[in-house]
Amino acid sequence: MVAIGPRLGRAGGRLMGAAILSVATSVPEHRVDAADALRNLREFFPQLDRLDGADAALGTRYLCEPLDQVLRPRGLSELRRSYLMHASRLAQSAALRALEGAGVAGDEIDLVITVSCTGYLVPSLDVHLAEALGLRPDVIRIPITELGCSGGAAAIAAARRHLVGFPDDRVLVVAVEVPSLSFHPADQSVDNLTASLVFGDGAGAAVLSRPDPKRSRLEVVRTASHLIPGTAGILGFDLRDSGFHVVLDRRLPRVLATNVRPVVDRFIGDGEVPAPAFYAMHAAGPRIFSVLESALSLGRGALDVSRGVFARVGNTSSAAIFFALEEVIASRGEDSSHGIGIGVGPGVTLELMHLAWVPRSTPRPSRSSAPHARASERS
Repeated sequence: MVAIGPRLGRAGGRLMGAAILSVATSVPEHRVDAADALRNLREFFPQLDRLDGADAALGTRYLCEPLDQVLRPRGLSELRRSYLMHASRLAQSAALRALEGAGVAGDEIDLVITVSCTGYLVPSLDVHLAEALGLRPDVIRIPITELGCSGGAAAIAAARRHLVGFPDDRVLVVAVEVPSLSFHPADQSVDNLTASLVFGDGAGAAVLSRPDPKRSRLEVVRTASHLIPGTAGILGFDLRDSGFHVVLDRRLPRVLATNVRPVVDRFIGDGEVPAPAFYAMHAAGPRIFSVLESALSLGRGALDVSRGVFARVGNTSSAAIFFALEEVIASRGEDSSHGIGIGVGPGVTLELMHLAWVPRSTPRPSRSSAPHARASERS
């Protein structure tokens, strides 16, 4: 595990956090409910007739193109053109709303981090967004393309690390995914079927800066990343002549069930994180939710925020953490509280965040005054 907190970001003995000034999300206009999706998918996957509870697991999805267009074959050249058009539009929408919510102009951004794994562009996505967002020519640009579903949480961690060294800067993080473009009609694998049931298109963005005591905020206090050894082939994309094919090995739940508890326990213990009042997990899907709830001995409803996001928009991959954070911020009240952010991605990788909700004009929630009921102490 790489734990950033103990190495960086202490001033006067106090761990410094980065404040999330705003979070915004965006979905495309083509809404598909469970019944429509399953009716169309059964043409390619007759086994759906035998899957119990498929409707409940699917929920609502938003697609960048009409369903009949998504389900047709397309080559790499068309895939690239479609990805550029749709990803740029979704990312721009989320980013502009995040900037507006933060009260920050595009030319006040010092670092922009763009995240996407469902398409490949050179020059990178940030170049295509720069003019529309009003970014300065000297803005620092960091594109992240290979971290999959954990990329959003990793980008937030990178933004925090930057702000530790440059506390007066403002950072824009944008994640956008259009996994619907990676549907392959001729691929009848379980991986392709699972991806069709789980993923949806969407984008998320956040503006981060130093904490301002005059405004309520969600602070990223500490972050960590853990790569589980020997799991490179379990989760990711396989690039073939026809495009990206999803890899979703059925061993993933077992790997998480075995490894997630000691990783999270160490993160909580090393950072002396008080008992979490909330969890913001990227919306991986019902089976992964159940595995994490069991492995971490979480109480009833602990992952309701992420379950709700999944039902409304599905797993939007790297953008999914922003949908969860948006819900967390909307649900916080006047009381200070601590929480945990979790991203799961290829590697298999766990991205962890210690989050703190701090109402305006109040001190950061005290670690010493909060109960220290760690995951390792729960049965």
